[in-house]
Amino acid sequence: MSNEITPGVLDGTDEAILVLLEQDGRLTHREIAAQVGLSRSAAATRVQRLLAEGHIDVRGVVHPAVLGHDVLAHVSVTVNGSATHVAHAAAAREDTTLVSMTSGHHALVLELRAKDIVRIDDALAEVRAIEGIVTTETLLYTEVIRDVAAPVGPAPAAGSLDETDYALLRALQANGRASYVDLAASVGLSPAGTRRRVVRLLDGNVVRVGAVVRHSGRERRTATGIGLRLDGAAHRPIAEQLARLPSVIFVARTLGRYDALLTVNTATSGDLVDVLDHIRELDGVREAETWSHLRFIKETYASLRLGQSSGPRAVPG
Repeated sequence: MSNEITPGVLDGTDEAILVLLEQDGRLTHREIAAQVGLSRSAAATRVQRLLAEGHIDVRGVVHPAVLGHDVLAHVSVTVNGSATHVAHAAAAREDTTLVSMTSGHHALVLELRAKDIVRIDDALAEVRAIEGIVTTETLLYTEVIRDVAAPVGPAPAAGSLDETDYALLRALQANGRASYVDLAASVGLSPAGTRRRVVRLLDGNVVRVGAVVRHSGRERRTATGIGLRLDGAAHRPIAEQLARLPSVIFVARTLGRYDALLTVNTATSGDLVDVLDHIRELDGVREAETWSHLRFIKETYASLRLGQSSGPRAVPG
């Protein structure tokens, strides 16, 4: 692979590094270099460039249950007038973790996270009151199977988080690639003690550190949303099968007009056609509807705010 890079342009090596950092944002430059065929210094230069030019953020995302966000909803929105105005109004809400302008019948999609279904209902009423919104259609996530940006699966169990754990979580949210030396200085522990804590938080499914790819509408990779209607009752095995596809970055089982919702990242339209054909050919997939994410207005995900503590929370000891 070539070591030469052009500012603002991502090549195949950059794409390979993006995939690695999506999977594990704390990979060392040496580990990245070994997997993409570069020297350590060349890999470090590429990673720093991806960060500096804003192609990615690498940060820790805390399990929603640790934040008290037990209910997640996907909302498709039709508008009358400027979709940009509506998108920014929705993005200003604290309970929206994702707002995207999309192609197709719906001008926007957004994600709401809240403590319970009552608060989701209240939030939806407030969203519908935003000037310019005509209709909303809501999907409730019954189970998130795959999410490259956040922990999935059961909430952390056994033991509890203390204030040092919360301080580490906030530091990882700010910079997922912060060194153990820097993390240690921020929480008052030794680097070795800090490393043990971080590993425990990662292994305990409390936090996931990965690259969040920034979608401005100008990059080569395209994000596509897919809503699936499935046959039969065995929806989870189908969702798990979909989650194993390399281009799939998000899969959830849902209640509503779709049985499953997924997002795929592809480099070309040809790649997207191949992925869609493969999905439609899977046993149990009855119908697939697609929309393109044209521009992400908000991709913050839920986070612990400075000074916030949820009290004792379950985490492995």
